[in-house]
Amino acid sequence: MNRQPISVEKTVLTGIIQRLRDEGQILLLIGLFILVAAFFGITANRFLTLRSITSMAFQVPEIGVMALGMMITMIIGGINLSIVDTANLSALMAGLFLVKVVPEAATAGQMSLYIGIAILIALATGCLCGALNGLFVGYIGVSPILATLATLTIFRGISVGITGGKTLTGFPEQLSLIGHGKLMGIPLPLIILLVVAVVIHVILKRTSFGFQTRMMGTNPTASNFSGINNKSINMKLYILSGILGAVAGIILMSRLNSVAYEYGTRTYILLTILIAVMSGVSNGFGSVLALILSVFTLQMLSTGFHMLLRGVSGSAFFKDFSWGALLIIFFIIEYSRSGKKAQE
Repeated sequence: MNRQPISVEKTVLTGIIQRLRDEGQILLLIGLFILVAAFFGITANRFLTLRSITSMAFQVPEIGVMALGMMITMIIGGINLSIVDTANLSALMAGLFLVKVVPEAATAGQMSLYIGIAILIALATGCLCGALNGLFVGYIGVSPILATLATLTIFRGISVGITGGKTLTGFPEQLSLIGHGKLMGIPLPLIILLVVAVVIHVILKRTSFGFQTRMMGTNPTASNFSGINNKSINMKLYILSGILGAVAGIILMSRLNSVAYEYGTRTYILLTILIAVMSGVSNGFGSVLALILSVFTLQMLSTGFHMLLRGVSGSAFFKDFSWGALLIIFFIIEYSRSGKKAQE
């Protein structure tokens, strides 16, 4: 008779803790965002100009979408190290369709249809990549790090095998609208990022699936005994992560008008993990707003150091150093929180 009230109390308490945690992280990130903007606004010429802000708005979406894909797997105690290679492979499959199948004499209407089919091919590829990760992690029980490290190698190997390691180019001009277009003066890639962010927020905070995801991340054993299918949750989240990787690949392909197996492989994985850590993502916890703030803060650091140290030898070191320093700082903050929680 007493089990039900205790369960309700725990659920309410967990919700309150999560809300306070999210709000605290958001306030911290807002402060950091203002500090970085103020520093480079004072020290770097043209940093806060419309041209500079627009440039950042065009650059940030693909890494933001990938970070969202990383976040949803980390909420359940997983990780997706293959998300960048999923993006590249998805874009490559779409690009091959556009290069090999689309006739040169296609009309504007036909070209729009072909581009739509190419986007569907990319999304389907991302879905399959995510399903493979979900199979390994959710149903076979492979460690998420090992599973996604293995699929990273598989996806990259497929990309290299298909292209011979060469860059794929020659896409229709209409495709560049996704990466360079504007809607009411707002960069279209930024609109895509914000729409995706809203969708993920609604899924995690306003649906029963989101509740099950957070419960599984907090305590997978308890969620399993409460009737939640942990394997199914794993599969669905990794599929969603793969689809988000494909969306990022489409944005990157249209912005650069090319596809290569190596795009982003050196830095994007580190960035997505850094963004997730900065935004306070952990088992059962994660805020989309905090993640978006982290994405824009890191982009400002990158752009600010580039403008401030232009022409200086080794200037990229300061950007990498700042990213690493932030990662360590937020690891310390998270460790401190975990220690206080354990004491309580």
